[in-house]
Amino acid sequence: MHSLYLERYAWPHELFPDYQPPSNLSLIVVIPCFKEPDLIGALEALNACEKPQGEVLIIVVVNESEDAPEAVKTANDLTLKQLKNFRSAYPLLVSHQKLPAKKAGVGLARKIGMDEAVRIFRRAGNDGGIVCYDADCRCDTNYLDEIELAYSDPGTQSGIVFYEHQLHRENHEATVDYELYLRYYIDALRFASFPYAHQTLGSCITVRTSMYEKVGGMNTRKAGEDFYFLNKTIPHGGFVEINSTTIRPSDRVSDRVPFGTGKAMNEIINSAEEYSVYHPNTFEDLKLFFSKVDTFWAEENSKIPRTVATFLGDNWQEQINEVKSKVSSQDQFKKRFFHWFDAFKILKFVHFCRDEFYQNVELEEALDWLRQKHFFLKGSKQSYLVQMRYLDREVKV
Repeated sequence: MHSLYLERYAWPHELFPDYQPPSNLSLIVVIPCFKEPDLIGALEALNACEKPQGEVLIIVVVNESEDAPEAVKTANDLTLKQLKNFRSAYPLLVSHQKLPAKKAGVGLARKIGMDEAVRIFRRAGNDGGIVCYDADCRCDTNYLDEIELAYSDPGTQSGIVFYEHQLHRENHEATVDYELYLRYYIDALRFASFPYAHQTLGSCITVRTSMYEKVGGMNTRKAGEDFYFLNKTIPHGGFVEINSTTIRPSDRVSDRVPFGTGKAMNEIINSAEEYSVYHPNTFEDLKLFFSKVDTFWAEENSKIPRTVATFLGDNWQEQINEVKSKVSSQDQFKKRFFHWFDAFKILKFVHFCRDEFYQNVELEEALDWLRQKHFFLKGSKQSYLVQMRYLDREVKV
């Protein structure tokens, strides 16, 4: 079947042209692997999973830059040797990629594996689920089963698997702080009534093959590829939160990417100050702004928070009118409004408020504000995290 995506936008080099997939292939797990000390542990977690009804394939993309230092090459060579001796419960395809120095990174490695998954699903004649998984993750035994179950609904087009960071003793406090920040940010956006407020960790993403092609595939960013991919995908609809199983990202320190879990962990551990996060007033202003959406449709003149007006500029009303001019109903306007003021624009707004209006506050102050909105009990940060995990798992999309 003809695929414009594969012809024009996919990684041009097919990895496994001779692989013949089974006709009942339902999931392909894609794992980018760069200088990973425990890929085998991540694969053993998949081995321990209950087998779903359809077939599962695992693709590992061991990768490094063309100009990678010897330490990286040595680590990847060791990984490749370990994989040769690993007995996988599922078919396991391994590719070793030397990436162009300017683009080498997790975004490109993830894209290469996901593009290959598209080719294989097309060869099988299935519109199956592509599952992102990282080489330092662990997962519950029902992980594959629950993802397959989500795709048994033909309306499911993409999703995010519930996550809980591994809490190892040496990085325990920093991990708690970082995960509390991640949950605070998304729960604050939900408080503000942003309809697309979902976590965006790369190891939690899953997407149906046809949707992956529709949005132009994974981007090649060196970091943040997950955020930008889901920002394109979620508004198309058919997005689900798979909260009946859990992926467990690593809590390890890393400086491999300019931001993300490893980088944040490193900064938290090495900082002498209390961890600080975005000011709650930012989300209060967003909530007030979003509450005006119906008013924007009905009226020409509306008042909005000063922070938002300053962020958008003097012509903010014209910008909203431009959104209105593209639609013919209130429902269409609301949908298009949040395509315009999307997660990426919100992130820019949040940073603008931090720099121009509201300084960051200590994490515990922000959590105390959120506590009043979500009614979880007071206690230690650890107690907050346990309760927020529980509340977030109960969210219905």
